[in-house]
Amino acid sequence: MFSVGTPEMIVIAVIALFVVGPKRLPEVLRGLAYVYKNFMKAIEELKRELEEDLEEVEDINPKKQIEKKWKEILEEDEDREDKEKRPK
Repeated sequence: MFSVGTPEMIVIAVIALFVVGPKRLPEVLRGLAYVYKNFMKAIEELKRELEEDLEEVEDINPKKQIEKKWKEILEEDEDREDKEKRPK
């Protein structure tokens, strides 16, 4: 994306000071911080929901289901062989 360094922040602050004025600047900055905080919270929630949906889709993936079933079969065979090797 893009990055905003210190010089850019100073230029933005000076422009905001001229546009908004020194009396309303703290109020406007608080409002912007509130909007930014809620925006980031919404983005995180959206990310979480998308990750959950992707996990559900991966569970439906036939290749994953076959691999999972194959592992279960192999484990059952190993368990059966272990039981047969034990002395009675």
